[in-house]
Amino acid sequence: MNDLYLIAINLTRRCNLACTHCYMDADTRLGGGGNELTTGEVTDLLDQIADRSNETMVVLTGGEPLLRRDLEQLVSHGSQRGLSMVVGTNGVLLNEARVQTLKAAGTMGMGISLDSLDPAQHNDFRGCDGSWEKTLASMDHCRKHGLPFQVHFSVTEQNAHEVDAMIGFAKAVGAHVLNIFFLVCTGRGESMSDISPARYEQVLKQLVLAQEQTCDLIIRARCAPHYKRVAYQHNPESPLTRAQGYEGGGCLAGIHYCRITPEGAVTACPYIPDEEGNIRRQGFWQIWDQAPTFEQLRNPKLEGKCGKCEFQKLCGGCRARPLAMGGSLMDADPWCGHYPSGRAIIEPLVETQNRDITWSPGAEQRLSRVPGFLRKMVRKRAESYARKQGESVVTIDHMATLAARRFGDNFPGKRPEGAGEKTQPETEPLHNELVWTQQAKAYLEELPGFLREGVCSVAEDVARNEGRLEVNIKLLERLEQEDGPERQLDWAPQAEQLLEDFFNNRSPQVQMFVRPTMEAAAEREAKHRKSIIVSRADVQSVITTAMAGVEWDRDALARVESAPGFIRAGIKKAAEFSARREGLTHITSADLTRFRNRAMMKAVRRMKGFGMKALNFDAYTIARERVPRLKENLQAEKRFAEIRDYVESKQAADGSGLGLLDWELLEKMKAELKG
Repeated sequence: MNDLYLIAINLTRRCNLACTHCYMDADTRLGGGGNELTTGEVTDLLDQIADRSNETMVVLTGGEPLLRRDLEQLVSHGSQRGLSMVVGTNGVLLNEARVQTLKAAGTMGMGISLDSLDPAQHNDFRGCDGSWEKTLASMDHCRKHGLPFQVHFSVTEQNAHEVDAMIGFAKAVGAHVLNIFFLVCTGRGESMSDISPARYEQVLKQLVLAQEQTCDLIIRARCAPHYKRVAYQHNPESPLTRAQGYEGGGCLAGIHYCRITPEGAVTACPYIPDEEGNIRRQGFWQIWDQAPTFEQLRNPKLEGKCGKCEFQKLCGGCRARPLAMGGSLMDADPWCGHYPSGRAIIEPLVETQNRDITWSPGAEQRLSRVPGFLRKMVRKRAESYARKQGESVVTIDHMATLAARRFGDNFPGKRPEGAGEKTQPETEPLHNELVWTQQAKAYLEELPGFLREGVCSVAEDVARNEGRLEVNIKLLERLEQEDGPERQLDWAPQAEQLLEDFFNNRSPQVQMFVRPTMEAAAEREAKHRKSIIVSRADVQSVITTAMAGVEWDRDALARVESAPGFIRAGIKKAAEFSARREGLTHITSADLTRFRNRAMMKAVRRMKGFGMKALNFDAYTIARERVPRLKENLQAEKRFAEIRDYVESKQAADGSGLGLLDWELLEKMKAELKG
């Protein structure tokens, strides 16, 4: 049967981004939309679908569907008719309020596109600065309010190396599914170089292995029917193929899937542009049942090597790619690297009635709620499991056990049990340890031992705050650069004067510890404005922030007060400024440790810059030659002398009174640097 499992409705051509790969060549926010389907036309389509089957999943997409003001109304209508309603978005406009309204309307889940863990690369791919941060924020909003979401990753030659990292990221942020999309060069993506066939094959094998080893995330290749062939080659018993009853994945175009354009045209998929009819002129099911192209796809007569391949019924190849390259719908898929073996065609699973196994009413009801494309596979696995348990009846407990084993809490395509019911909030996502790349590990190993813990803490803190899965060399180099003492931008005279006025008559400790931080903060303000010159307004913004009050926890303040008097005020001022910059209202001992660790990152850069490999009092001599503000600075000379006298006076002591400096840490420093 040609059941409709999935339908994508492109609600609009309007979009707030300009993605390089867009198959619709979506217009800007102000463009397009003149002939979009109306609210009534979309709800009528949803009614037609629901009248025949409520097992269809409906994906409302675009362009950017969040630009449609009636989006919640459409979701609510479909959900009340028993359809599984999903929204596909770039995430930039998905703020917290919109997550709440979409969930209340009955949205089953969100599909959110992220094309790199490198912010700059994602922003470049999406054609919009700042989109990476907003996309990650949208995932946070979904997780906070218990709205399930998927991550959609379009793989190209430029980002294929990120596949493993993206899998880990999707798990870390609490996604239910990671869909890896393989480009078909149409629309705005027509001029892009597609991923090479060799890399294509390599990534598919990578995904099959990753899914085999992952139980808390569903990993799927989209627009890549060869995934089925690769899965079978790896394991003929793989639950990812039609041989085991899984009808999802592969190429569903015209068989179990179609899409609707913003103007109402029906096509087999976004990459096969031929219109089979228009819902403004015909009933949807009339088009679905009778479209000539759909008939071809349902009963394919494949040509070339696809027509001779033993995997033709499990895979069938992508039908859009030969079209995009000037061939016919049934030509061989040019991106497949497999050559037919001459063996018999592998047949899909045929559902049969097992006389030795029956189903309890509850289990039958639960099976009926499983999406159609999974049902044969689930039935086979449940009956096999019951048989192995020596039982003749499949129960709800059997199904629950199998679902938990395979997917944990992320069972795919789970539909609401009642139309429009509100879903329960998700449990807190599991904590995932961050992965360090080989380059990052090597970087860390090259550091003196006393610095490693601090650098590791800072890097992982930043990585988690940015929603990253891994700590890589780019992140470490960026942090090192950000924490460097040198200015990176030009400063307007008015900005310089305001900074000088602010520090006029302030203590040397403030000058030494706070000024570099304020300068860096002012430069960040300028960069946010995309300016290469720090203005007076940038400095004023930082000064205003620094004037806010900050309270101290008792134990944190005690640590500061235990520090030597000649640096106590500077440490306190620096910590308060860091807290204000982060929006903290009070400072805990953990915050103080974190601020100290950031100072360690500065030490890393200075030591590397000076070419030092040992920690000794020669450091000041080198620094005085390299850092302009230390030259002929009598106050700095005095402060260094105090530090040296203090440390030397404690050489034979037990370390009491060192406080924030941490005697044990100093001992570790000496031991490591001696080695």
